[in-house]
Amino acid sequence: MSSVTRQQLESAINAGLKIGLNGENLQGLDLSGLNLSEFDFSYANLESVNFRGANLSKAILWSVQAAKANFSQANLSGANLGTANLSQCNLGGAILRQASLLGTNLQQADLSSADLRLANLQNTILTDIIYNAQTQWNDGFRP
Repeated sequence: MSSVTRQQLESAINAGLKIGLNGENLQGLDLSGLNLSEFDFSYANLESVNFRGANLSKAILWSVQAAKANFSQANLSGANLGTANLSQCNLGGAILRQASLLGTNLQQADLSSADLRLANLQNTILTDIIYNAQTQWNDGFRP
């Protein structure tokens, strides 16, 4: 059960607040379409959270547990996803431009049509990922 509700987050956003969500349990929440730019989710449980179409630009998602989360069409440009568990995530159409994915687990993630240009993919686990011809990688990088 989540310790924070969508309504609480919407109230904070509407008040112009950036609340820290470090270590919070947000498992299963529907946060689709929200502006969560620059929010700090470090070490949070984001398993099965729906971030579809959300703005997570420059968000800190360091070491989050986000297996099976839906980040499709989300803006994660400049986000820090270092050492995060994003296994089996839907990142289809997500913008990950200039994101840090240092040591991130993307095993079995769907990266179809995702934009990973200028992303740091050092030590990223890309085993059994799904991608297509529209997936954009750093120049010279091929999984």
